[in-house]
Amino acid sequence: MRRWLWVISIGVIVLGWFIFDMWQESSRDAIIGTALSSNIDTISVRDTKTNEEILVFTDSDSAFTPMVEIYRFPYVQLERTDNKIFKEEPLLEIEYLQENEVKYVVRVHQFNSKPALAQHLEDRYMYSLEDNDKVYLFVVKDNDQLVKVNDGLKTLMDIITSK
Repeated sequence: MRRWLWVISIGVIVLGWFIFDMWQESSRDAIIGTALSSNIDTISVRDTKTNEEILVFTDSDSAFTPMVEIYRFPYVQLERTDNKIFKEEPLLEIEYLQENEVKYVVRVHQFNSKPALAQHLEDRYMYSLEDNDKVYLFVVKDNDQLVKVNDGLKTLMDIITSK
């Protein structure tokens, strides 16, 4: 009887883990789906230390469209071991809004050098200014995904750092 109880317990644990993993995957897909199906009309950049809004772009700005297109494949799903690097408060949060409702948020993390992650990252996932030795990584909040640095994110960082 104890043997069957042991087997059933192991089965329940495995089934629970499987269900949890599927739930996480569907949550990630929902965030990506929201990002791809949204008609973003405003981008707001907020300094996380002061909670001050430092920059706002609307869909009438010429640089707006490249800034909105963050989900260009491939994006990188962070390993669980990498998440601890991003637990500290980010430098900035970029909020993507549709009719004043936040659809998704990209956190900008600043590092003094290239961070050591479990998976090798190509340079297209990091941004570093020419006159600055800081490295910036862009992580989708609540999704633990690194997005590729496109021209829109480069422009955004150039504007912010020039202030």
